[in-house]
Amino acid sequence: MAARKRSRRQKSQVEIPTGRPSSALFGYRYPLIVAAIAAPLFALYFYPYAENGPIAAGIQSYLAGYARMAGVVIRLFDARVGVSDGLIAGSTFSMRIVKTCDAMEVNILLAAALAGFPMRIRRRLVAIVLAVLSLILANVLRLCLLFWLGAHAPSWFNRTHETLAPLLMVICALVIFLIAIPRTEQESQADSAETATAP
Repeated sequence: MAARKRSRRQKSQVEIPTGRPSSALFGYRYPLIVAAIAAPLFALYFYPYAENGPIAAGIQSYLAGYARMAGVVIRLFDARVGVSDGLIAGSTFSMRIVKTCDAMEVNILLAAALAGFPMRIRRRLVAIVLAVLSLILANVLRLCLLFWLGAHAPSWFNRTHETLAPLLMVICALVIFLIAIPRTEQESQADSAETATAP
């Protein structure tokens, strides 16, 4: 009888699962960390700096470098294309690289999402660098596509530039994030296992 009473007490003390996921990704902590990282980066990027100031000049140099990267790829197919001070100019179409053409919003969100993910700092930094470089490559290809459309199919340029291309960059960022997460998650689990078995 005593054994039966003990078993009943043990059953009554069993916690009923609440159905809430235990992962930090589905709680409030993870989105707050991502927001805390992304908000100041957005503020730094979109702040209205003085046009003649050093920061604005640095941003323009950065955008001009972006234009040169896209120009290198475009010139593989059209040697007549020239790049000067952020302007990619062809015989029939020209395109200037300005803020948001670099897909910085998506880069910031991707970097913040990976920076807030629970893993070792060194591996977190490697994941951020590789992810952002992959997204930069995708954006350079996007700019090349837009230039080709502007030169050969101008009726499709505005539609692609305003709707399809931004959606494509978001999809690319999501795919990169999903590729990075399983690897880093497995590594973090292995790290915790090594820590638990360490003497």
